[in-house]
Amino acid sequence: MDFHVELQGRRDLAGQLYRGLRAAILDGRLRRGERLPPTRELALRLDVARNTVGVAYEWLTAEGLIAGRTRAGSFVQGEASRPRGRAGREAQVPLRARAFWRSLPDLPAPLAPATYDFGVGSPDVSGFPFESWRRLVARQLRSATVSGATWTRRGTG
Repeated sequence: MDFHVELQGRRDLAGQLYRGLRAAILDGRLRRGERLPPTRELALRLDVARNTVGVAYEWLTAEGLIAGRTRAGSFVQGEASRPRGRAGREAQVPLRARAFWRSLPDLPAPLAPATYDFGVGSPDVSGFPFESWRRLVARQLRSATVSGATWTRRGTG
């Protein structure tokens, strides 16, 4: 297999591997029908978690660049399955959800609002004396003056 990937640092390892494999496939270094190493083997070679390789393989599968065959491994599908846009640029390929996710029923309609609010930190304001509060706040604001950017009481500043 004519492929070499060098991971830089320890961040975004799945992304780095994905981009390296993707470039190798699109450049023709990995040819259609060529078998990719199993996730466990490639993870050992690169000293990364197996899940990291699995994620990169899933992204490549979602793009149609590789396909897994039961008990046989993952194989390069090649760029033949990738549509091209104008000027040779890659066209955006819509991702499709797996059959499992498409088979789930739609979410139910929202329920009517609850009779009682048991939310934490939400006090019952029905008994709050808003009119008295409003009156007291208005009185305090009338007795305050603005001097520059500082609020002071009348006669004290």
